[in-house]
Amino acid sequence: MSVCHLKALSLALLAALLLPALAAADEQPPVLPKTFGGWVLRDARVTSGAALAGELGDNFAVLVEAGLVSSHSGIFTRSATSVKGGAAATMAARLYRFRDASGAYSAYTFLRTPEMSSSDLTEKSAVGRDRILAVVGNTLLELASPGAASLSELKTLVTLIQQQTPQGIYPTLWQYLPGEGFERTSDHYLMGPAALSRVFPPAEGDWLGFGQGVEAESARYHLRGEPLTLLLAVYPTPQIARAKLQDMEQRLGARPPGRESAPSGTVVELARPAATPALFAERRGLMITLLAGARDPRVARAIFDRVQYETAVTWNEPSWEAKEPPFIVMLINILIATCLLLLYAFIAGLLFAVIRLAVKRLAPGRFFDRDQDVELIQLGLGSKPIEAKDFLSSRPND
Repeated sequence: MSVCHLKALSLALLAALLLPALAAADEQPPVLPKTFGGWVLRDARVTSGAALAGELGDNFAVLVEAGLVSSHSGIFTRSATSVKGGAAATMAARLYRFRDASGAYSAYTFLRTPEMSSSDLTEKSAVGRDRILAVVGNTLLELASPGAASLSELKTLVTLIQQQTPQGIYPTLWQYLPGEGFERTSDHYLMGPAALSRVFPPAEGDWLGFGQGVEAESARYHLRGEPLTLLLAVYPTPQIARAKLQDMEQRLGARPPGRESAPSGTVVELARPAATPALFAERRGLMITLLAGARDPRVARAIFDRVQYETAVTWNEPSWEAKEPPFIVMLINILIATCLLLLYAFIAGLLFAVIRLAVKRLAPGRFFDRDQDVELIQLGLGSKPIEAKDFLSSRPND
């Protein structure tokens, strides 16, 4: 092997070793800022894997389904001298990192507690007496004991995190939930069987179809003195939704094998255990709606009718609509086109006549009215006598 080949091989090996390191350096995970508004981060650490399971407890399985990657935690401290007339304060912070914004939003709905209320800190944020949750891109910020921090300082912290995270699109399935009887902060965005079993556990395993791309949202209601749990599940295609409803009926014993499933828009009673209320379901297009806790099918029908979901067929190709103009407009357009055609014929004829006269004056007998090499056939309709040379070309002998 030559020296040139050895150098090329060495450079290739060096590039193979350095490129992954450079890529990792360019994609640094978001972390808590070291300082902001007089606050200084202490005891910062990154946690992942089994260490997170011990810290999160029962929420670990739900957050892993949501795509939890790692957690960066620490303590923000502020000395008394950093704020005029202020006192020393501490604030615990944790920044969860997920694969995408949907996972961060799902974790937000499960870590949120009933006493927390919505906030304008971010698009998806909630504030309690001693706790703050804020979704920032694909991360979830959790602050404990944030009372000493002002709103401007908190927004500065959020801005510093936003600069490190890509902006994502949050799920919108919650918009279909009915408003009447809704229990505040009871809606949850579900991304796996562990989350489903926490809020809607009629069966074990992935009976809803998360492996088939289902998108699900649950919420609690209180109507007519009954506590109800509503579950919305949207599937990629109507065929998958219909097959999944048939599977639910067979799994829960509501439909014997071989019997056709109910048509779209029909309330189906999936199960009625002896000591608990029934489980009702309805399919509309891509969505299956399930209700647990109702004792009367009419209650289920009323809830399902309030779900703000409609199916529509859309056509994304450009289209046009044929519109016939009035008769008078068509007549005027025909007259205008005729006049333009006559004007064009007049101008063309006049132009030809002018060119012909100019050529005859400048080169008489060379192009027009020649006695020789004339191949035009004349009908003799004028007063000019017809001669043989008008019909045949006469060429002088060489």
